[in-house]
Amino acid sequence: MNIIARAALYIYDGSSMAPIFPEKVSKPCDEAAAYLSAVADKIMASDGSRTTCVEPGSAQEEMLRRFAVTPFPEAADALMRSMDESMQMLEIPREGFDIAVFSFEQDGTPHLCVAQLPYRSAMVHQVDVAEDGKTTTQVMPYGTVMPLPGSKGCAGFVVNLSTGDIRLKDVQVLTNVGNRALFAQSLFAMAETRSTKEAVQVIAQAIADAAPVDMDTPMLTPAVKRAMSKSIEEKGVIDVKDVAEEVFRSDPEREAIIEQVSRQIQEEQLEPVIPVENKRVVAQLQKVKIKTDNGISITLPRELADDENSFAVVENGDGTISIIINKVQELKTE
Repeated sequence: MNIIARAALYIYDGSSMAPIFPEKVSKPCDEAAAYLSAVADKIMASDGSRTTCVEPGSAQEEMLRRFAVTPFPEAADALMRSMDESMQMLEIPREGFDIAVFSFEQDGTPHLCVAQLPYRSAMVHQVDVAEDGKTTTQVMPYGTVMPLPGSKGCAGFVVNLSTGDIRLKDVQVLTNVGNRALFAQSLFAMAETRSTKEAVQVIAQAIADAAPVDMDTPMLTPAVKRAMSKSIEEKGVIDVKDVAEEVFRSDPEREAIIEQVSRQIQEEQLEPVIPVENKRVVAQLQKVKIKTDNGISITLPRELADDENSFAVVENGDGTISIIINKVQELKTE
């Protein structure tokens, strides 16, 4: 449960030449606190979120330190003025969204969230009194409604103020001069890293590239996912070396293969140990998807793919492949 302490809202609705910065900051009401808490949770748990940091000794690091020693309104104002200057310098459009800056505690640990909240349109009712004194009611569009937490267009980051670790969820925006830029990354100069989902894909590809040509390729994906899950269960991280050792444990060329995997991971500028904070990524490792060249697609639990008595992929003498599913009691069609 996130306990929201203070929150400031910076309005970029395009109604004036400059954004509207609050002159006074207060604790949000219960409904607003619940909304902001959900926004922070979605940033931290999104499939596209990644763990990153700011450069030691940088201006960004100093801004984050201010939240521990400076009153929240002053620290938030300094942070937003810096980000607003970056928006102008990079010519990122300064309209169509609000930015919420708020502090909260999670399990007793102080955090800071900066969230860009793009507007969505909604229909509302409007009541007017005409000149003749009669009441009129009508449906009207309203264009500055807050997005649902976790909506596709939302960007932002959550900082653990005790460790300095940052969870970042970003979106691409089109600048006024036609360039593309990552919204949060550009405005707060964080190190470029991959999301957990992207890291899993890079590791899986590195292992596939290193696999011997005679390895049972269709069953490689379940083996990789099983090894990743084992690493997470035992260490809470995906250890690339452990994963490769598990997948190729019976191969006589194991050491050379693991070395090739490690070299490719280094070339991809990926850390050899990947923290896993996204529960959805863990859940995805429990499923295996198989697609054939003739349009058949199969999704099955990983434990079923691991069971040779229930599922098998057989290479035929004519070069084709047969997929065998045993112990099926009932078939359903949609």
